[in-house]
Amino acid sequence: MKRLPGFQRNRHKKGFFAASSLLLLLATQTIAQSGRRAPKPSPTPVPTPQTDAAVTPKTSGRELKERVTLLVGIEPSSKHLLSEDSIFKDFLYHLGEFKNVTASSMGATKRDRAVKRAKSEADALVVLLQFDVDEFQSGTIILNSPDLDVKVLVFEPRTGQKKFEGKVYYKAVGGPMLKRDNWPNGTPIRMTTEAVGIEAAEQVRDWLLVKDINHR
Repeated sequence: MKRLPGFQRNRHKKGFFAASSLLLLLATQTIAQSGRRAPKPSPTPVPTPQTDAAVTPKTSGRELKERVTLLVGIEPSSKHLLSEDSIFKDFLYHLGEFKNVTASSMGATKRDRAVKRAKSEADALVVLLQFDVDEFQSGTIILNSPDLDVKVLVFEPRTGQKKFEGKVYYKAVGGPMLKRDNWPNGTPIRMTTEAVGIEAAEQVRDWLLVKDINHR
């Protein structure tokens, strides 16, 4: 029998070892794929401020039994942002959606003029929506901050006494995220103008319901 030269034998050995290694690798992958894969770890949730999941006004089985007239004014901030007018519009609209509630706008006014107007009214409550730009957050001055502190005040007719005060914080989308939501223990944070208007209107409605129950 003719013997192959040495370099040909070495080539056949290398080819054999390469083929064996490839078969072993394929077999290992097949066995690994046939087993159960370990589940991927769930990503750690990142805490975020309360969003506007409940943009729609809350439904309630309780409704005002007596008709209420509200005269609603706005006291803009020193910068009078466009978002303030949007919040006021939504606030006024959702107040008027409540049964037995009639809400009309007085336009821009100051607190002292709102009190004088309440004193001159025989039955209508005067509601004032006050705005203040939140420029100082967690010890940091925020230039051109779009965030707002929103306060809602209700004054009694004839006396002008303040009977209710509520608060909502407007966190503009894209604004600095330094303030964290601590609702229900603190001021609720809302991230759209509509949600702020709804929240403020709900606070007034809830106070009117309590007032209505106490007068029965």
